Amino acid sequence: MRVLLEHLTKRFPARGRKAQGDVIAVNDFTFEIPDGQLVGLLGPSGCGKSTTLNLICGLEKPTSGKIFFGDDDVTGLPPENRGVGFVFQNYALYPHLTVLGNILFPLQNLKGDARPSKEEMLRRAKEAAHLVQIDGLLERKPSELSGGQQQRVAIARALVKMPRVLLLDEPLSNLDARLRLQTREE
Repeated sequence: MRVLLEHLTKRFPARGRKAQGDVIAVNDFTFEIPDGQLVGLLGPSGCGKSTTLNLICGLEKPTSGKIFFGDDDVTGLPPENRGVGFVFQNYALYPHLTVLGNILFPLQNLKGDARPSKEEMLRRAKEAAHLVQIDGLLERKPSELSGGQQQRVAIARALVKMPRVLLLDEPLSNLDARLRLQTREE
């Protein structure tokens, strides 16, 4: 899916007693990601990488500019209607659910015609688990998993809804150096 950001700007109100004006997190950013391409945003801390991802998925609203998926303007759509899978830096796994429960969670929360049958949910969850090589861990809880395994659960959970766009916000940052290298290779 082609993603186009046109003149995207995000301003936040400055905070604190001495703060004046706005903080510009993203400033007139125009960028196109062609269909099927894998792209990384690189830059120093505080330069707007995570804010840009939050704008793309709809967690933040731009101050100005447009966001397109293919030819569709998604700028005004809420996150649940954008078809985006998002893996956060901390993975945000539910500790009381098993691996399977964590992967199934987004499907179980779909409403109406968008909600697959229980059989289809289970098939898709197992397929996503197999894709990221955690199919043998489905009955474990997140606390019983390594950092790399937790990361894979989060990715499987993002993939199970078959998103139009998949975003990963520093997905390797919580892994130790050795595991980070191994995960990059995979």
